[in-house]
Amino acid sequence: MVRMFRRSNGKLYLEYEANGKIIQKSTRLKDTPKNRGLIKKEVIPELQRKILLGEIGKDKPKTFAYYSKQYLKDKSYLKSYPQIINKVAKINEQFGPMNIAQIKRSDIKLWVNNRLEINTPKTVKEYLIDIRGVINIAIEHEHIKDNAAKSIKLPVHIKKDIEPFSPNEVKMILSKANNWMKLYLAIAFYTGLRTGEILGLMYSDIDLTNRVLYVRRNITKGKITTPKTKTSIREVPILDDLIPYLNKLPKSLWIFHTDNGQPLKAFAGNRQKQWRDLLQECKIRYRKIYATRHTFIVSLLKKSDLSILEIAQLAGHNSTQMIVQNYGKFIKGEHLKIDRSIRLFTDNSTDSIA
Repeated sequence: MVRMFRRSNGKLYLEYEANGKIIQKSTRLKDTPKNRGLIKKEVIPELQRKILLGEIGKDKPKTFAYYSKQYLKDKSYLKSYPQIINKVAKINEQFGPMNIAQIKRSDIKLWVNNRLEINTPKTVKEYLIDIRGVINIAIEHEHIKDNAAKSIKLPVHIKKDIEPFSPNEVKMILSKANNWMKLYLAIAFYTGLRTGEILGLMYSDIDLTNRVLYVRRNITKGKITTPKTKTSIREVPILDDLIPYLNKLPKSLWIFHTDNGQPLKAFAGNRQKQWRDLLQECKIRYRKIYATRHTFIVSLLKKSDLSILEIAQLAGHNSTQMIVQNYGKFIKGEHLKIDRSIRLFTDNSTDSIA
């Protein structure tokens, strides 16, 4: 039921119930016989029709930026939260001010094509995941029905080939590196730890008596967290070649620290420049610092008697799949090195038949 009444300002108001709420709304019309007749004849019937259809009292779609705040709140528990914040901020530059109901599939496809000129398909795929996630928040609020970002196809992502350093390159790099960089690279080459795992090392994690290095934490963009996965929390044997470098460790809380004793936040800025300069001095083609990890894994595959499972455990992988998928080409043909004198069947009865 819709009730019409007058307030002290001389204007006519309507009172009605919608979605369980009592709503009072001004007609902005003065209380005159003519206006009363107009409201009864045209305004109230139309209002009653909208109430029956559920169009009154329903929240209207808001901007993309509005829903992105809820999306970020829902993702705040993730380790990748800082990266998600950065991606959503970049997305909001384009879609933030737009009403989410007005964002068309063609708008998103155009933005995606522009991003592909800057980022790899893999990175753009991550952007799309966030866009879909934000739009899904609006769908959950029943502000829109469809997700304009669903089923948008991307080019196949072609991963860059892994290129480890050769043994001679490793020797040259370590011989020319100085101070903290020499220690960092020695640990990287001889343990295969990830960058954040190395930065997260504390003095107490190095057990020279039992020749074990404990991987217990990770530092990413200045934040100290647990390692990447459960299997990343591990014990790594300290090889003979690493001992000389660890014997000179400073007895500080953190292995790699700033002048005021705080852990290094990231391998970036001036440290990244030192890495580039070092490779240039060695006349070695530039590779990311992560190539030290690749070098360790490939060297184990080629020169050790460890199984792929054991190497996966050393590297902190969940399974052998990552080793086979990423490094399989480096062990191609290794099966041909088998000892031809090996005897698979030594049962006497079999020998006698032969």
